Amino acid sequence: MGGNHPPSLVMASHLTQAGITAYVLDPPGDDELWSGDDEELDGLLSTSPQDQFWRPRTVTPDEAEARQTPAGVPSPADETVTEPDLAEELPPGAPQVFDIPEEQRGWLTQILTRGVAATALLFAGNSAAASGYATPRQRGTEDPAFQPGLFNLGPAWATSSTATFELPNGIVAEGTRHRAPLGRGRVLEVFRGVESHLYRELADGRIGAYLRDAPNFFRRRATLPADGSVYSLGRDGTVLVVRVLDGGE
Repeated sequence: MGGNHPPSLVMASHLTQAGITAYVLDPPGDDELWSGDDEELDGLLSTSPQDQFWRPRTVTPDEAEARQTPAGVPSPADETVTEPDLAEELPPGAPQVFDIPEEQRGWLTQILTRGVAATALLFAGNSAAASGYATPRQRGTEDPAFQPGLFNLGPAWATSSTATFELPNGIVAEGTRHRAPLGRGRVLEVFRGVESHLYRELADGRIGAYLRDAPNFFRRRATLPADGSVYSLGRDGTVLVVRVLDGGE
């Protein structure tokens, strides 16, 4: 990023029947990605970013060595032990690097934050609202043969829904509810969604407010009962509940 290395760590998981793929964006350094007040951030995030078509390059040996050497540790030149020359060969699977110009710092902020908004809404089942946060390239509508879509905006489970679920601790979430029979009159129920206030902010396009309010949601979560159900509350406001019910409930 303009010759500097922001410390932001971004992870995304892609779940399929074949397994789980994790994507990690992990630049080194101590430079912040964004600095500015709330009004400036809201203005930036209210506009849709354009697609960019930068090509990646393979990390250089010097960069790989720098990433693997902890701060304060003597460099190989200061040591008496002879080490293999990393400049001769990179290990298999060396990471790919995208060099983003300094003037595109705002663009990267838009892409990352709008991606968070889209995936939260997809998790809640609102693919229509999520689509508004993705660029044409991310939606796979520009040239699917050249670049597959990053978001599957039309999965079978992601139909738009405003199903409401109230947790035992009083938190209310909006999302989708799925039920499957287990036999003997029992039903497996899975609910996934986003806390109602945060869901409304995302659906209304108020990403900046969502980013500021999501940590408050996580801090005010109350203890949930040990009633045999599975409750998962994410720092991004997402809510997942898995429970077994009697068929009449």
